[in-house]
Amino acid sequence: MPLTQSVTDQRNQDLISPLISSLIIVLFLFFIDEGYYDFRWMKEWGSWIVFVMYMIILFPVQWAISHFIFRDFNGWKKTVAMICISIPVSLIFFWIVF
Repeated sequence: MPLTQSVTDQRNQDLISPLISSLIIVLFLFFIDEGYYDFRWMKEWGSWIVFVMYMIILFPVQWAISHFIFRDFNGWKKTVAMICISIPVSLIFFWIVF
């Protein structure tokens, strides 16, 4: 396998875990929003704008956690660590801040 393909694959892998954890967090927050506990918000385009804004804010935070704290983990171990550790920490942080 050429070196450039290996580097590209590694960069793509480094983005998957933060993207998955960001998506889970934002979907959970939108699920519990306004006390409906469902995904009715998906019918309104304005909610999608807010959803994208949340993702734009949260994804870099999750990427930083992945890149600096979990840099020694690879593959499924990194994804599990991101889901089990960074999601609860992020939710607690959002709860305290907002």
